[in-house]
Amino acid sequence: MEENNNQQQPAKRRIRRKFRWGRLLCLLLFAGLLGTALFFGTCWIYNNFINPPHVSVTAADDKIRDDQKLNERINVLLLGIDDGDSEAAESEPKRTDAIILLSFDPQNNKVAVLSIPRDTKVILPGHKDPEKINASYAYGGAVMAKQTVANLLRVPIHYYALANWRGFIDVVNLIGGVDIYVDKDMYYEDPYADLVIDIKHGYQHMDGETAGKYVRFRKDELGDIGRVQRQQKFLKAAAEQMFSVQNVAKISNLLATLDKYVETDLNTLTMLKAANSFKLFGDDKLRSCMLYGKFDDSSGVSYWNAEQADVNKSLDELGIPYLKDEEDTATEAEEEPKEHLQPKDRDELEKEANFAEKASNN
Repeated sequence: MEENNNQQQPAKRRIRRKFRWGRLLCLLLFAGLLGTALFFGTCWIYNNFINPPHVSVTAADDKIRDDQKLNERINVLLLGIDDGDSEAAESEPKRTDAIILLSFDPQNNKVAVLSIPRDTKVILPGHKDPEKINASYAYGGAVMAKQTVANLLRVPIHYYALANWRGFIDVVNLIGGVDIYVDKDMYYEDPYADLVIDIKHGYQHMDGETAGKYVRFRKDELGDIGRVQRQQKFLKAAAEQMFSVQNVAKISNLLATLDKYVETDLNTLTMLKAANSFKLFGDDKLRSCMLYGKFDDSSGVSYWNAEQADVNKSLDELGIPYLKDEEDTATEAEEEPKEHLQPKDRDELEKEANFAEKASNN
């Protein structure tokens, strides 16, 4: 019996050694995985916060590109593509349906939004004949779009963000819809595109699908200019809703949706700086307007013609610094925010006043 016990003891010791080696192997494997995760995490923090990738500034010339005062703000070109409203084939380049300069002042937490009508008359880089500005992306992608807007406004463009309307619709649904007052009945039907827009006049709570139709509608007397007005109006209403207290918990989902539908060269650190400018969103820190100009169909093509004086006036009202000519006598921007969307008639103003009075009484 003793001999049998003695023979079994070494076997037990071997089992214990194997078990210890197994634990050591697991520990080494865990340490390796932890080290790898720390390495890539450190690289991500370094690349996005400590040393984010450099994006070259787009400007009309080196003087604008190197001007310190002009580059204190973060100027982002927002481009929206409406695939469902495009006559181009799926494989063909799309024209931009929305063109907006979003300008942040991180030091003073100010935001300026300049909408540029897609029919704005410009000379594209490398072209001789006038074109509509929405053709810039179709011809040369984000690079040409940034250069075209930089040439038109004489401001540096630091980044761009390209989005499609599917993302817009999902974001509106995610924040619970948007409340907005519709100035008049809106109806348009296109059986070839399987599109029906039927939005009634009055106060509306819009989900993503309805909102997408509202901001794309242009079948009225003002055409694209009317659409830009509605985009401006909706942008304000949506931003107030997005930055409300109840949507704070949805930030991660919002970012995931934006990441899915938005193409951009913005780095994480710059996004945080820009987002910080919205923290005082509800007061006079936001200015928005549409590019001044006038209709011009003298060439047989319908353009929105913005002369240099119109461009300067728009930027002055928004407080966005730009390169001025020596003889330029444009006045400095006023302190109070302004809007210069198309003037409304007396009946429309009275209706909105009555609506506002009823809303305050309720």
